[in-house]
Amino acid sequence: MIPAAAFPAAGVLLAKSGEAVKSGPWGLAIILVLCVACYFLFKSMSKHLRRVREDFPGQERPRTDDPADPPREKPPAPPVEPGS
Repeated sequence: MIPAAAFPAAGVLLAKSGEAVKSGPWGLAIILVLCVACYFLFKSMSKHLRRVREDFPGQERPRTDDPADPPREKPPAPPVEPGS
């Protein structure tokens, strides 16, 4: 362990460490300012995210090769009876 005499400021820190040191009103003020800033940041981001469109112009939707999802371009052709 390093002796406290090597660092004069360490003696002050050791004397004020523990329960004798309180965070004070400045710590509370900083925490409150950060909470208010985060509130407005989240509010602004949610407003911007509501404005984002899901489909952008010129962008095609990705196609899936799922047989349960038939293509919707053309309706199915009517069945043809043989021999008619």
